[in-house]
Amino acid sequence: MLAKGSWQRNLVVLWIGQTMIMVAFSFFFPFIPLYVQTLGMTDTTQAAEWAGFISAGSSISMAIAQPIWGNLADRWGRKPMVVRSMLSGGLLTGLMGLAASPQQLLVLRFIQGGLTGTIAASNALVASQTPKHRLGFALGFMQVGYFVGTSVGPLLGGLMADAFGYRFAFYASGVTMTLAGLLVIFFVNEDFTPPPVDVQRPSIWQESRNLLAIAIFPILAGVVFMIQLGGVVVSPVLSLFVVELHGSGSPATAAGVIMGLTGAVSAVSALALGRYSDRIGPTVILSICLAGAALSYVPQAFVTSFFQLLALRMLTGAFLGGLMPSANALLARVTPAQHRGAAFGLSATASSLANFVGPLGGALVATQYGIRSVFLVTGGLFSLAFLWVGYGFRRQGVVLAPRQLDPKRNA
Repeated sequence: MLAKGSWQRNLVVLWIGQTMIMVAFSFFFPFIPLYVQTLGMTDTTQAAEWAGFISAGSSISMAIAQPIWGNLADRWGRKPMVVRSMLSGGLLTGLMGLAASPQQLLVLRFIQGGLTGTIAASNALVASQTPKHRLGFALGFMQVGYFVGTSVGPLLGGLMADAFGYRFAFYASGVTMTLAGLLVIFFVNEDFTPPPVDVQRPSIWQESRNLLAIAIFPILAGVVFMIQLGGVVVSPVLSLFVVELHGSGSPATAAGVIMGLTGAVSAVSALALGRYSDRIGPTVILSICLAGAALSYVPQAFVTSFFQLLALRMLTGAFLGGLMPSANALLARVTPAQHRGAAFGLSATASSLANFVGPLGGALVATQYGIRSVFLVTGGLFSLAFLWVGYGFRRQGVVLAPRQLDPKRNA
């Protein structure tokens, strides 16, 4: 067993590592289309297409690989998987700074997607080491690192790229990821007992089938997909919509303000609602936040000023902050401790598929029906997720009460 207080120390170190990783990934991700142009694709349309291929390739390889890494985490320990994801991310990001063509960048991003997955690995480790009655707080705290990193990273990366060039931003990102991995190596202690060597573990395919046979698990996997999908559908068109509302004066700054403040509100919300979910139950928080996200997205389609959009985006951020921590807490509660690596691996697959489908779908909707329609579609997605959770939980007999999750039938 971990010594008293060890899980808190692990949580703090993993939070620092998670924040560093998200900052590092955000160093380079926003300006990949611009970097592609320096690699020979000077045409804006071609650069945008290659940036889409590069993003999609990473999402697909991550979706395929995460169940494999999750299964290995249950056999070898969760800490090695966190270290693997951080150090491989650092190496491959540094190599991307040396890319001589978009094709090389695409290959490196594809490999990186298959070898990384720091969020799933870190959440699996946290969930396996944290007392059950503190899961909401711990996973909410980890989500804060995600929001802080993705809010601060683009600004720092942009400053680096402007001052020293795009390649330097990749090198700095790689070094930051490597330092995060070393931090975990030296300061995180995992209480892990490997399964007996004479006990045959199920195959990755069979383990996934076993998890999906748990009554509530497919519902949670589905809601994770819809949460992530709803979060990324708007991403390709948000900055264009800001330009439409704000005019030509400093549109990049205006978009940065919206994204930064939304992320800040989400970070505070993730911590507060994660802690509160330990008292009233993550099922309640999940349902409230899904409904709130749906209701706050719809009026964004009808705003007429930048400040109206800013206010509604910040309101949306308050609800988005509570979604993943509550879904992850439920995922950890319904999954046997010895299978949590595989569980979070499947969850990461659902998120990766959403990251692949979402931006493409958002761009398609905007092209066919206009930018404002994307907000209505996103509100519809969160409404569907709310109905999915309500119907599924009620069918399985889940009680919306503090610290309770009691499906009537189990696998």
